[in-house]
Amino acid sequence: MLSALPAAEEPTTPLGRSLARARRLVFGDPLAPEADLTERLPKWKALPVFSSDILSSVAYATQAMLYTLLGVGTVAFGWLMPLSLAIVVVLVLVTLSYRQTIRAYPNGGGSYIVARANLGVLPGLVAAAALLTDYVLTVAVSISSGVQALYSAFPALVPLAVPLIAICILLVMAVNLRGIRESGTVFAGPAYLFLASALLMIGLGVLRTLLGQPPHVTDVVPALVPAETFGLLLLMRAFADGSTAMTGVEAVANGVPAFKPPEWQNARRTMLIVTILLGTLFLGTSFLAQVTGAMPAASGESVLSQIGRSVYGLSPLWYVLQLSTMGILILAAQTSFADFPRVASILARDGYMPRQFAFRGERLAFNAGIVTLAVVSVLLVVVFDGQVEALIPLYAIGVFTAITLSQTGMVRHWLTQRGPGWRRSAFLNGLGAIATAVVVVIFVIAKFALGAWIVIVVVPVLIVLMLLVHREYRLEGEGLVVRTRGVIPPPRTRERVIVAAPEFTRAVVQAIGVGQTMAHHVEVVHVTPDASEGDRFRQRVERHEPGATVVVIESPHRSLVNPFVRYVEAQQAAHPGEVTTVLIPEHIPLHWWDRILYNQNAHRIRQALVGRGGIIVLEVPYRRGTARRATADG
Repeated sequence: MLSALPAAEEPTTPLGRSLARARRLVFGDPLAPEADLTERLPKWKALPVFSSDILSSVAYATQAMLYTLLGVGTVAFGWLMPLSLAIVVVLVLVTLSYRQTIRAYPNGGGSYIVARANLGVLPGLVAAAALLTDYVLTVAVSISSGVQALYSAFPALVPLAVPLIAICILLVMAVNLRGIRESGTVFAGPAYLFLASALLMIGLGVLRTLLGQPPHVTDVVPALVPAETFGLLLLMRAFADGSTAMTGVEAVANGVPAFKPPEWQNARRTMLIVTILLGTLFLGTSFLAQVTGAMPAASGESVLSQIGRSVYGLSPLWYVLQLSTMGILILAAQTSFADFPRVASILARDGYMPRQFAFRGERLAFNAGIVTLAVVSVLLVVVFDGQVEALIPLYAIGVFTAITLSQTGMVRHWLTQRGPGWRRSAFLNGLGAIATAVVVVIFVIAKFALGAWIVIVVVPVLIVLMLLVHREYRLEGEGLVVRTRGVIPPPRTRERVIVAAPEFTRAVVQAIGVGQTMAHHVEVVHVTPDASEGDRFRQRVERHEPGATVVVIESPHRSLVNPFVRYVEAQQAAHPGEVTTVLIPEHIPLHWWDRILYNQNAHRIRQALVGRGGIIVLEVPYRRGTARRATADG
């Protein structure tokens, strides 16, 4: 029997209905799985969602280079344009390389997927851990820079910087919980406003320079920077700072499945447009920084603000530039909010992160990943007091590590798979791998003592944690494989028994056997968002447990607990004279981390049903070692 209970999920109490209405107001109505295609992004929406990170880096990349060069005086500013040109060359190589990746992986070719498929599990986990770390830093750096743009225009807000940053992170989180299409609509306006105001500023500034009337910055007191000696190490540090302009370049390749069909073609075109826009903005900003005399200021005013003030004056256009800069920098976090949950969900499906990261919420968003990213980013901002200069040294090393592994994996892919144009593609991916590997080496050497060591330590720790999670799930799976019929005694009493079965495992078989000692009629209830998966579940149970009745409840909104609870309530209402016993397989924790990995839905079911008249809730405990021994003995 196949059941769908969409109406039964509506709360029955006035308070519950009020809370449900408030939830729908904030997050929107639940979406069915078939709505996924309508949630896809056209190119004009995908551009702000997946490129806000890389475009927004214009606001701090040039400034970070000048901050480093200022250590030997303004005379070193002459190196700004050569370094900027070198960075743009690397950007072009990486873009050409990723276009080959998108063609080879039209369903999404993130660094983790490519590295794991072509180089092995460990390189894939290195890429994933590096990316996840960089996504957290992207949120912290971009939103901190956005708030800096705000207090550059309104200095009175400086003491409120950290609370403002935290509030902005939580607002972006809330928008993303409404779904990717909603976030694309919300964020498109500020992104295009920034592009218009920044491109107009660069165009007017360059035109005035060509006409012999270059704009100049006035009343700027240079920031106090520790004195340094000019040399190769200093130039390497400045290059590494400027390379933060390329963070986010991999986002389009990671997010190919979010585009409207034809996905991979739209993704390639979007990446090309993004590269052209970034190259123009970055070189234009660096050029005008030299022309105008802009520099890191003791007042905290950003270099981009100084350039805008010299071109626009204190006109409304300057305020538009500042507010749109704040907007695009906050939107830069959107790239991370789009990709962090997607990477985490893939890792969860592969068994390297807790399973809740793999589930989509009612709005087809990966809620666990979105909330985790927001919480960790807020903590990072608090620890570093929202200081962009303190966060920058940690930034970008992760993403360049991931890009290097991805492009190296693509070279292996072309050499193995070949196909039309494989030599050209392998050559371009090889160039991209070499260029980004050089950038990684520069980062490690130039930024190690300034904080890059933190990332170098955090990435291996994350890898170890992911391997431990995978080992835990693997051992659990081995212990719960159904191989033989259970040896539970026949039933002695008649009673209505319902077994909660999230999946068909040895633990469920054990619960069925316990139920058959209590009643002749045992129902095995399974909730699924996928009808075909429900059919497979039914067939397995009927094959191994022919005496049990299988009930599959299809939940189109991916709610797993509420449909089960409503079904139990409906059965109890239909048979008021009987006692309904609900059996819940429960994992007995062997370690403290098991409490995070298991029993979440079981606890929610128990809390919803315990204490109701005519309903008894019993746990059927199982322990991994016991399950393995039982299987072996059977």
